[in-house]
Amino acid sequence: MTCLGIDTSGESLSVGLSSKGRVLGERFYKGDQPYSVMLIREIEAMLKETGMGLDKITLVATAAGPGRYTALRVGFATAKGIAMARGIPLVRVSSLEVLSRSMLPYDGTICPVVDARRRLVYFARFKATGGSLQRIEGDQALTYETAALRIPEKALLTGNGVPFVLPYLRERPQQISVREGVIHGGEVARLGEKILSEHSQNDLYEGPFYVREVEIQNQDMERRKR
Repeated sequence: MTCLGIDTSGESLSVGLSSKGRVLGERFYKGDQPYSVMLIREIEAMLKETGMGLDKITLVATAAGPGRYTALRVGFATAKGIAMARGIPLVRVSSLEVLSRSMLPYDGTICPVVDARRRLVYFARFKATGGSLQRIEGDQALTYETAALRIPEKALLTGNGVPFVLPYLRERPQQISVREGVIHGGEVARLGEKILSEHSQNDLYEGPFYVREVEIQNQDMERRKR
C-alpha cells in the first residue's frame, strides 16, 4: 500500500507519501500563494523527489479538520479528484490527531488546541504511551474557559490556540508543558494507512469534519446551491 497524505487545514500546507507505515517523502509550503495554486505543485514536486508516479498511489488520506473551512475544501477537492481518477479509496483523518502525533514519542496526556476564531478553540484529548496514541475526548469547539477546564495536570499542549487558554490556566495551580507542533503530510499518510487496514473504510463521498455550528451552516448553504 502506498498512501498520499494531504493537509490544508492549518497555517501551512503539507503533503507526504508513505508505504507500509514508512514515510517516503514530505513537503511543506507556507507563503502568500493560495493553497489552490500550490497543492498540486507540491504533490508533483514530492512525487518527482521520491521517483514515484501517481499511478503507484493506492490510497489517498486527507486531514479533514477541524480547521479553516475554505482551506479544508481545497485539500478535500484535490484528494477526491485524485482518488476518483485513480479508482482508489480516500480516508479522512483528524487534523487534531495528526497534530498530536507530532509530539510522539511521549508518555502522558496530549491536548491539541487550535484557534477556531470567535473566542473558540478546536480541542481534543489523547493519551500517549511512547509512540502510540489513544483518543480520550473527541474533536470539539470550546470557549477558552471551557477548554482550560478540560486540561488535566501535567498535560502537554500544542497548537496555535494555546496562547488563548493559558491565561485561564494560570488562575489555578497546574503543571502543564507547551510544545510547538506541526501537521506532517507523511503522518497523515501513515495514519490513513492505519485506518484503512483496521476499518476498511472509504470516505470518498464524505466531507470534512465540521465541529462548529457556523461550519455546518456553510456546508448546508453549499448543498442548496448545487
